[in-house]
Amino acid sequence: MSKAPCNSTVAALAGLLIAAALGAVEPPVKVYDFDAEAVGSPPAGFELARTGRGAPGVWVVRTESPSSTGKANHVLVQESKDPTDYRFPLCVATQGQYQDVTLSVRAKPLSGEVDQGFGLVWRYRDADNYYLTRCNADEDNCTIYHVVKGVRRSFQNHSIKVATRTWHTLKLDARGPHFVVWFDGTQVLDATDDTFKAAGRVGLWTKADSVIQFDDFTVQGH
Repeated sequence: MSKAPCNSTVAALAGLLIAAALGAVEPPVKVYDFDAEAVGSPPAGFELARTGRGAPGVWVVRTESPSSTGKANHVLVQESKDPTDYRFPLCVATQGQYQDVTLSVRAKPLSGEVDQGFGLVWRYRDADNYYLTRCNADEDNCTIYHVVKGVRRSFQNHSIKVATRTWHTLKLDARGPHFVVWFDGTQVLDATDDTFKAAGRVGLWTKADSVIQFDDFTVQGH
């Protein structure tokens, strides 16, 4: 005849079920759409930085014209045209530290003679140490990098058409050392790297004289 489970066993099973249920809860989603931001001002809740040389970036909220949404729409624009080649303006969210995270952003390259690059940053420690994935309308490719002590090194690249003056969607999923990147809904990168393991901040990136519009920067992670 089988015995009924003891109270300690029942409690342990209940604890495991509760832990599993809590673990299944999706982390919250934060969307920066800039619509509540004052036009002509830097975005609230972000820190501006720069890797490399040259002038600081100029990140300003503007009204998109013509609007891609059919209504008055605010976008964040990196407007500086400083042509210094090894120059990477950053706009990093001040709230939140993430290890595993899903990021996405809409981006529109407007101009740039040296470059027309835009990207997503994660596990950001400071302006010289972080991960980056970027797409480039001059080179027609997407690449993933780690930046260590200010030195940028790529560890995967994929050729794909990146049209100028067109809205694109760049998405990243980071889980431990595994990173997957999509461009306009197509998976373009699937890479591993263990340079930065700890949680860090997230943000946006441009290069040299790239003038880029950004909108709907979405962060989901823990």
